[in-house]
Amino acid sequence: MVRSITFLLPALALSFSPPPLPRRSVHQLVLSRPNLLFSTIEEAQQSDATVALPHDEQYSFKMGKSVQYWLDYQPESTDGAENLRNAAARAIQQAGTDARARRYWSYHLARATFFAGQGAAAVLNYRLFDSSKSDSSSTPSSSSSYDLNLLDNDDGNDDAPETPLATGGFDVLFNFIGSIFPEAVATWEQDWVAIKDGKFSVPYDMRQGVRSRQVNPFYLADQSRRYIKEARSILTRRNRRLDSDIGAKPANDDSFPYPDYYKNNFHFQSDGWFSKDSAKVYDSSTETLFLGRQDAMQRLCLYSMSSWAKEQGVSGGGEGLKMLEVACGTGRLNAFVRDNYSAAEMVASDLSKYYLEEAKGHAERWEKFAKREDRNKKIGKFSVLQAAAEELPFEDNSLDVVFNVYMFHEMPTEARRKSAMEMARVVKPGGLVVWVDSVQKGDRPSLDDSLGNFQYLNEPHYPSHLVEDVPKLFVEAGLECFEKHVASTSKSLSFVKPKAKAKKEEEAF
Repeated sequence: MVRSITFLLPALALSFSPPPLPRRSVHQLVLSRPNLLFSTIEEAQQSDATVALPHDEQYSFKMGKSVQYWLDYQPESTDGAENLRNAAARAIQQAGTDARARRYWSYHLARATFFAGQGAAAVLNYRLFDSSKSDSSSTPSSSSSYDLNLLDNDDGNDDAPETPLATGGFDVLFNFIGSIFPEAVATWEQDWVAIKDGKFSVPYDMRQGVRSRQVNPFYLADQSRRYIKEARSILTRRNRRLDSDIGAKPANDDSFPYPDYYKNNFHFQSDGWFSKDSAKVYDSSTETLFLGRQDAMQRLCLYSMSSWAKEQGVSGGGEGLKMLEVACGTGRLNAFVRDNYSAAEMVASDLSKYYLEEAKGHAERWEKFAKREDRNKKIGKFSVLQAAAEELPFEDNSLDVVFNVYMFHEMPTEARRKSAMEMARVVKPGGLVVWVDSVQKGDRPSLDDSLGNFQYLNEPHYPSHLVEDVPKLFVEAGLECFEKHVASTSKSLSFVKPKAKAKKEEEAF
């Protein structure tokens, strides 16, 4: 079969919908690549379901306008070049409205250009690396000789149809960007409208101007160096598919009781979650994959926070609120949330001590900026905590807001259930729980056939995530549905804990 070179993390076809792929039986899927696909036969069976399950619509969420928009979304054209031209024109038109808009759109267009260039550099670097390995050996290396088709049938049929991603190279990269850039522009348009509507402020790193780390040439050069090196490692592991390339271990002196599912190098990233290098390159890797729209997708959590804060009469920058982010990762989103609720007390928890160190850095940089912007601004207490979502070390009914982004799709079902119960336990009556993760089957029907490709990035629990009844987990934990929003390939569901009945009312009966 044909050798192929693909873009970094290419199996993530969340951003566009390729032609239908050859279907295989559940047993073929499970047995052909152990450790790479499903943790159980049941998960494989769930992923093989052909009927989209619109779980969310069975519950009483207030549906944001974005839900219908992304349900119907289709690119304007199948031609990548035309899509690029149309999307660029729309972005430039948006930028011309006022000074704030120019700053917002200039920032995003510059970042998108940087990430596209970084992705192209990674492709070139890997192709050169792979070619040199092949030329230096009389026997082809496993990474170059192994068919790189993302969905190889493993049936020995050389005439099996190839996916667009499997024919690899810069033509694929160009078409990929041509399909993803219009979606990125649509995501930023939604984000910008939310800002104009007062749901949250212009992100702080846009307000910093040249002081922002995001435009510092030395920082960008370091990130590109790290990213290109990591891209080559990831693609090498993904393409050779050796059992020894699966999994990650904490350091020998690290005695923290990590769950077994966590000891995995999701996305084939180096060291999993267990190194400084992994933490330092993570944001750059994921933003390159999403062409700079990840920040806007993560800010979905601020939509429901804004609605809830208005209902609760929250003012003064959230003074008096106690907030917790579960699985905060590098803490970039956490800084965005604090930028809007600066006086609130914030705890950022995660299982990785290395990612918590990155979260501290984001917090410190935001605090310095906030004080420069307004010397009188009240800054709430911030702390980090190494903890599992399934066992949160907080008292019952002790937090006003609990939020979580991009965690459930990397957990087995039972861990999701326990995490939902814990978030429901620690939030106060009347408090808010916000969940953000990948869209699921039924949220964007045009992607239903391709969403499952993400599992091939060593995401064993993603198939069950696609059909998980997430609202049920939180409702059974005692919460009530609040709002649903969607942005590109991410969705937000929020829940409120019912207020306890007053003692007088209870005693009257």
